[in-house]
Amino acid sequence: MGLLYPSLSVLTLDLSAPAEQGRNSSALQLCDSLSAATVLALTGAVLAAGSEPGRASYAATLAVAAGCGLLGVLLAGRVVRRPAATA
Repeated sequence: MGLLYPSLSVLTLDLSAPAEQGRNSSALQLCDSLSAATVLALTGAVLAAGSEPGRASYAATLAVAAGCGLLGVLLAGRVVRRPAATA
């Protein structure tokens, strides 16, 4: 988090048109907060669903977190530089 977020912020601002930088920066912060809350809720639900804390429940929690990370990696391919619109 500490190393990724500043780089992602700079990349977002670099790929955004000047008129869209505020909206995109806001969307980045919202997405960061919502994804952290979602992963926390999912992993908490997996831990609570187990009968007792143990290796299996922690492995399932790790699998959920890894799945969310893999989904992020797959979706990251959608980020491309678009040509500037001429008005």
